[in-house]
Amino acid sequence: MLSGWFLRIWPPLPVWKGLDAAVAVVIVYSVLVEFVATKLGLKLPKWMGDLTVVNGILLGVLLGFRNREAYERWWEARKLWGQLINESRNLCLKIQTLPGLNAKDRTTMGRLIVGFAVGLKNHLRGGKPLCTVPGFEKETENPPHVPLKISEWVFRQLRTWRGENKMTEMDLLLLDPHAKAFMEVSGACERIRSSPVPQSYRSLLRHGTILYLLTAPWFMANEYGYVGIIIVALLAYFLLGIELTAEDVEEPFGKDGDDLELNRYCETIRVSAEQVLGDLGIGDVGKTTGTVPQLTRP
Repeated sequence: MLSGWFLRIWPPLPVWKGLDAAVAVVIVYSVLVEFVATKLGLKLPKWMGDLTVVNGILLGVLLGFRNREAYERWWEARKLWGQLINESRNLCLKIQTLPGLNAKDRTTMGRLIVGFAVGLKNHLRGGKPLCTVPGFEKETENPPHVPLKISEWVFRQLRTWRGENKMTEMDLLLLDPHAKAFMEVSGACERIRSSPVPQSYRSLLRHGTILYLLTAPWFMANEYGYVGIIIVALLAYFLLGIELTAEDVEEPFGKDGDDLELNRYCETIRVSAEQVLGDLGIGDVGKTTGTVPQLTRP
């Protein structure tokens, strides 16, 4: 109970390893600055202290912009995966209501829907072969864009059912928007992944942070002595923490602590598909382990 209470008021930072190491370097540098300033009796001119303050203000503006842009990218990515979950559920619900389909047909489409989500997750994380997607272990084809190939099979399956008179043209028109949305989500996620925050903003923020942390210890040594080391350490903790967090958040599809829980979203889609369409025989896609039957392609 005590540990849970402590974690609520002082939650852990996913970027703590890099942050702690950077703050430790700043502390060591501040101690050296204080020692040299004390031994040599150095006194900085007033204008250098004023320059440090102005640099801090500019840093605040840049950090605010960087943090806002990074979070907007993360939130847009989260909305896109929320859309994928909703589109998958709606497609499953409408397929379930088609009287001309049998259990095998529904299972086939269910595996395609879940496979698309897992394939998109892998694609956004650098790409994996089609055979690593649950339900496709025996596939020998290795397309460069796995989500695109699975989306193609979704459309082919719908056309196959229409050709076999298992669904009407009106049914096809009702299902088409949900199938189309898969690649729209994929394209929007790829846009986020391939369009990082402009390098100039990153560089300006890095340059400003480094200059600030190099000059602040001298200013603090003159004003506060060894107490200034604690002040500089706190400043470094928050400045570097915000920067490292923004760097983490602006790439939301990875596996870092602040990235989106893509495994959980894929598992949500699988659970929803099985609730509507029945057992798909593919297990927990959040773990993507085990051997499952091969998908029957249209």
